[in-house]
Amino acid sequence: MGGKGFTVDMTKPIALQVGHLGDAYQEWAHQPVLTEESPRFFESDFMEMHTRTVWWAIPAFWLPIAFWCISMSYNMGHTLPQVVSMAVLGCLVWSLAEYCFHRFLFHMDTKSYWGNTFHFLMHGCHHKFPMDGSRHVIPPSGVSVPAAMFWFLYGLWFTQSTRPALYGGGVIGYVIYDLTHYYLHHGHPTNQALKTLKKAHYSHHFRIQDKGYGITSALWDRVFASKMAVKGFTVDLNKPLVFQMLTRTVWWVVPVVWLPVAFYFIGISYTMGLSLPLVAMLSVLGAFVWTFLEYCIHRFLFHIDTKSYWGNTFHYLIHGYHHKHPSDGLRLVIPPLEAALVIVMFWYLCRVLFNVSTGSALLGGGLAGYVIYDTIHYYLHHSHPTNQSLKILKKYHMNHHFRIQNKGFGVTTKLWDRVFETLPKTKAADKSG
Repeated sequence: MGGKGFTVDMTKPIALQVGHLGDAYQEWAHQPVLTEESPRFFESDFMEMHTRTVWWAIPAFWLPIAFWCISMSYNMGHTLPQVVSMAVLGCLVWSLAEYCFHRFLFHMDTKSYWGNTFHFLMHGCHHKFPMDGSRHVIPPSGVSVPAAMFWFLYGLWFTQSTRPALYGGGVIGYVIYDLTHYYLHHGHPTNQALKTLKKAHYSHHFRIQDKGYGITSALWDRVFASKMAVKGFTVDLNKPLVFQMLTRTVWWVVPVVWLPVAFYFIGISYTMGLSLPLVAMLSVLGAFVWTFLEYCIHRFLFHIDTKSYWGNTFHYLIHGYHHKHPSDGLRLVIPPLEAALVIVMFWYLCRVLFNVSTGSALLGGGLAGYVIYDTIHYYLHHSHPTNQSLKILKKYHMNHHFRIQNKGFGVTTKLWDRVFETLPKTKAADKSG
């Protein structure tokens, strides 16, 4: 039995039922069920397992592959600016692919049994159960086949040395897409640009399904005249939204972006012939050196005394804002773009001071130290430690904010405050941030 007379039994696995809906499938799929968990899709546990995944599996699985691909182009002789440019281009190409997939594949009109079944598994399930977080991102097993296909196609379209960087940039674009999609459904944006994306995406789900196909950007919706008109939102051109975005980021972006880069540099040292114990030792040394840099940057740069217009402006942007608004979680960690400028400088410094194999391990360890610093800094402001060491660190840091700003410059460790006699007393530093 099929067509309008067929009813899907939600108490049984539904993936192989929806095909029987025939012409009625599209209408059924776009009548959402707003529960946080959707019914079982398959009887087989193995098949069911490949229909669900947690959001963090996407960056954990795909970002190392992306950075490995990008590094291949660099190792084949392309300069760093060339590799970065190709990766950015690959990311832009992905944004077009994202739009095309969503518009022409995910929203194709199906009526046959297998057409309906395929569409439901690919995208219909998301419109039917839009709040099921375990089915918001695509499991790596589901992406691996098209990913391999595109790797092959890029080999036909591009040269051997440009293919990896372009492909790696595309993979980064895909990771951004999947994470943004999850966040639009389960996050509560305070940033105006993300608020607008969320409004547009919800309008796509609950108002007009044939508009608003872009997830990470409305660019291609504008180009192809499928942009969603979002009610109640007006762009204030007097507000510098681009610069607002450059000064804010969520804490988990820091490990997601920089840990793969850190392990990539550490991996370079190992592939260049250094033994694993030596690579590990150099990495630990790099992380240790970072704690000293952390102290120096905080004490001598972040706390410089300024009086001029540009001096005050510079200081406010790099650190003054944090002391003025210490509980703003979106400005507690350093956005990747700003951090990248400093990291590139340190990379060139490592190249001057050391050979490539040694410098790479030191830089990788330093990057890991930086990630630990930014993550701990966020934790000290927004969590309530139960571990005694973290409790003490929080007390010292709150003391630095609310009592004596010219003491306690170390965030991850008190070592250098002890060495340079800037360790504050913490007796009254119980105020939380």
